[in-house]
Amino acid sequence: MRTSCFGSIAVLGLATTIANAQPGSLIAVSNEAGHTVTLIDARSLQVLKTIAVPQRPRGIDFSPDGKRIFVALSDPQKTVQTSGDAIVSIDITTGRLDGIFPAGSDPERFAITPDGKRLYAANEDGSWTSATDIASRKIIATLIVGIEPEGVAVSPDGRWVYVTAETSNSVSVIDTRSNKVVANFLVDVRPRAVAFSPDGKRAYVTAEIGGTLSVIDTKTRTLIHTIPLEGRQGKPVGLAVSRDGKWIYVANGNANAVSVIDAATNSVVARIPVGRRPWGIAVSRDGRRVYTADGLSDEMSVIDAQSRRVVGHVKVGRQPWGVAVSP
Repeated sequence: MRTSCFGSIAVLGLATTIANAQPGSLIAVSNEAGHTVTLIDARSLQVLKTIAVPQRPRGIDFSPDGKRIFVALSDPQKTVQTSGDAIVSIDITTGRLDGIFPAGSDPERFAITPDGKRLYAANEDGSWTSATDIASRKIIATLIVGIEPEGVAVSPDGRWVYVTAETSNSVSVIDTRSNKVVANFLVDVRPRAVAFSPDGKRAYVTAEIGGTLSVIDTKTRTLIHTIPLEGRQGKPVGLAVSRDGKWIYVANGNANAVSVIDAATNSVVARIPVGRRPWGIAVSRDGRRVYTADGLSDEMSVIDAQSRRVVGHVKVGRQPWGVAVSP
């Protein structure tokens, strides 16, 4: 099954479809080279709308209430902060940009606190993380972390923010109450994405050069397992944890495949071939589907979680980078 992209033309009844969307019924994909965001109906796998953004989009997520899509934008100028470096929000009903949030220089990934009040962004060409108050649209803290920060995740209780740093091979821990870095620890080489288990007891970090998944005990903030992926040659980047915490899915960009990991045993239990250079990855709310942003295929792959097979592809924009599912 292969569905077509409808470009910037909305399908009939778009506003009604989106306004009546049920939890988990929308998927958003950021297209890095195309400077667009693709909005997809999760049930029909039809593209509802293609939304133009002014700069290169990468990190993407829905607001906790599901009414807006947040997207991290970066301009082409490295090490120079301009007005093109920001996180923007998109109203899902209208498909229009409705907010601009300063987030430091070259924000790549970000995370929104569960209460929807703050976002924390990794400033890739610096060594800091920006904390932005969403209501006032102002940066309220700039926190020194590792070198070339990349991945960001907020713990389920909203208390802690983990930020990976590619060059220093480290993870920094931010206390959201004080907005201070309270700990740093090492992981495998070139850490990229980070995600928490639903109970907050574990954190998982992909290591692109190490070719592994690091398992962190969040109570002690120590590395307790290192799981090799694809013979350590897969260059893993994106990862997602199922809502029940049983399964971890890792996108291996160099191997064109997804690794499925049993969280109870910390072992790889399946390998699923997908499109070319899967980067971003997300799991549906009900855990039945997994979605990958296949950067060199200009598609999103759709995986059936039970059979562990690709059951569809959705044509999106140029070089899809990230994918998110509505809450």
